[in-house]
Amino acid sequence: MAADTGAARPDPADVAGRVRAAPRADAHLVNQYYTLCIPFYREFLGDHWHTGWYDAQAPIGPNDQLRMEAVIARSARLGPGSEVLDVGCGVGGPACHLAATTGARVRGLTPNDDQLAIARASAARRQLQDRVQFDLGDAGRLPYPDASFDAVLFFESACHFPDRERFFAEAWRVLRPGGRLAGEDWVAGTAVPVPQQKHWNRLIATTWAIPELDTIHGYVQGMQRAGFADVAGRDLREETALLRGFLVDPQVRRQVEAERAAEPDPVRALIMEGLLVLGEAASLGAFTVGRFLAHKPA
Repeated sequence: MAADTGAARPDPADVAGRVRAAPRADAHLVNQYYTLCIPFYREFLGDHWHTGWYDAQAPIGPNDQLRMEAVIARSARLGPGSEVLDVGCGVGGPACHLAATTGARVRGLTPNDDQLAIARASAARRQLQDRVQFDLGDAGRLPYPDASFDAVLFFESACHFPDRERFFAEAWRVLRPGGRLAGEDWVAGTAVPVPQQKHWNRLIATTWAIPELDTIHGYVQGMQRAGFADVAGRDLREETALLRGFLVDPQVRRQVEAERAAEPDPVRALIMEGLLVLGEAASLGAFTVGRFLAHKPA
């Protein structure tokens, strides 16, 4: 995603209409969408904009997102002194949490001015300025020298990048030898025939401003082409009670549909529509979340 600065605040109805109509969301449209959805994402998810690591029995809550971050941090071997980059950092929740809990020094990168301001304010409020910094920039042109980081992370941001192959190549460049690329992301499920997979990919893309969903296998291949070794991709349905994080219960779906129909804000209505689409796609196996780990050879 390219940084998009100095523009007038986008019109919600216009942006929602273009997200629905776009054959492939470009960086500018993705950035406009994320400017408008900030208050609604914070309403739904707080400052941690990603799927949780769900317990099959425990109540759903904010700790689910924190557990997911801890899982990714352990896989990346974060610890005191680690230099870490979180690409597509949103409003900074994961970066601040991981700096506070692992002792790592974290840089968060976002292309969005509004997200940047919130993230910096959050780090200041938590008195983490000595361990967390946030920058404005593009995932396809990371504004850092070669071999700057021990780990590069992503939390459901790469699905929005117009060119994931370029991001993987840039992640390889800024990692030190032996460094790790770790994260989790929305991906296409493969439990349905290809025509249905394409149908659901299109519905998801046009409710969430996603250029194009890929499969877990596609991510693994992209990382390998960038030069990474020991690349692993796991379907989170195999590791956690993933469907608990999506709208799959019929009664809850009916309630959300009624709220969506009455919602006056077009962006909030689009988000609610997207939640319904994700829930149905996930229940069919047409959508899932993948967890990834790759190493830059030493």
